[in-house]
Amino acid sequence: MLPLLAFTGLYVLVYAGESIKYAYLPIYMTDQLHYPAALSGAVIGIQPLVELILMPVAVLVARRIGMMRLMVIGAAFGVAANVCFATTGTAAGLFAGQVLMGGVWGIFAGLGIIVAQDLLPTAVATASAVFLSSTAVSSALGGAAGGIGAAVIGLPAVFLIPAAAALLAVTGLAIMARRRA
Repeated sequence: MLPLLAFTGLYVLVYAGESIKYAYLPIYMTDQLHYPAALSGAVIGIQPLVELILMPVAVLVARRIGMMRLMVIGAAFGVAANVCFATTGTAAGLFAGQVLMGGVWGIFAGLGIIVAQDLLPTAVATASAVFLSSTAVSSALGGAAGGIGAAVIGLPAVFLIPAAAALLAVTGLAIMARRRA
């Protein structure tokens, strides 16, 4: 059970950035960058498209390099995406961040539950339930961190919080990948 809980906790760190992004990226684009609604919508809308395209690719890549190693790469995409949000201030930078986030979720959405079940093979239903229920915890964590962060450090610096959380996840997932190799 401990490896499943560790993996789920690391997933929570990666996923916390989503609630921060969906709350504050539109505000940032509207209030500070003064983007028209069509451009803001395009930036937000590119991620799900990339996710759908990358899910089957993630399965193929995982067969070559291993699922846990691919999770490390996915979490690293999360670091890079949030750094793009925090530092670029351009439409191209925000699109790049969203494409990277599409990579995160193409990997985690496509393989996360399989990894969770692999970590607790004698109780796959329990593994699935633990993994799937973690999104609520992550949303609450991200909402709290984003709210406090936006109030204290402002926009766009608030995106450094999920970048740091994803960096912790990269480290933890790399340790898990090394132990499982």
